[in-house]
This record gives sequence, structure tokens and C-alpha cells, in this order.
Amino acid sequence: MGTKHDKKRFFIVKYNIKPDGKFDEFVELSKKKLGTGKLTEAKVVLDLVNKTVVKCDLPKVPANIPYENVYEHYRKWYADVIDQFLTS
Repeated sequence: MGTKHDKKRFFIVKYNIKPDGKFDEFVELSKKKLGTGKLTEAKVVLDLVNKTVVKCDLPKVPANIPYENVYEHYRKWYADVIDQFLTS
């Protein structure tokens, strides 16, 4: 891909809360520009290239949480996928 896509690498997390209070976590990695729909549905969006929190809308999590904290939390579970995505 061209260099314009190198800067558009996002880690996107969506949650679906079930009636029993449990939830499903859906993770997506995208090289494309974030559309309004994706940004609205997502609870967490990280820009992996610029290392910024684009969105973090989770209960009991401060709005200005540092990128490193959020990244390290998800990296515990998705390190292999993130590494593969960034090197592809």
C-alpha cells in the first residue's frame, strides 16, 4: 500500500451488552479512514501510528486516559494480532 495508508492504522473495540449483563467484545484493525458510523459504534479507538487515543468511552475510565495505559490493556489479549497487523 502507498504511504497515505501507513498513517491510517486503527485499533477499534466495540461492545455488545447481553440481557444477562455480560458482554461480547469485538475488535477490528483498520488501515482505512474512520467513518462516522464506525466512530459512533466504537467504544475505544486507538491510532497505532500516532499513538493517540481517538476515543475511549467506557464506564469508570477517565476521558483523558494515556494512550500507553489503554494500549497495554488490550495488548495483553491481542498482542499477536496487533503485531501482525503492524508488520503487514
